[in-house]
Amino acid sequence: MTRCATGGHDFPYEDETGAYCQEHGVTLLWHGDPITRDDLPPCPASSTAYVPRDRPPSDVADDAP
Repeated sequence: MTRCATGGHDFPYEDETGAYCQEHGVTLLWHGDPITRDDLPPCPASSTAYVPRDRPPSDVADDAP
């Protein structure tokens, strides 16, 4: 059983399409199998943002005339 996020009790209505709590008006819909780590794309090699070579990073003061 799935727990109601609002009331902390089991959903009174639950089937293969979702769950519903009439008391709190909470509806959960299932959209297929839960994702796993294997479903996610690989992490990029670098987590830094791309900065074009003709523009300094925003945290570096540009003292050029």
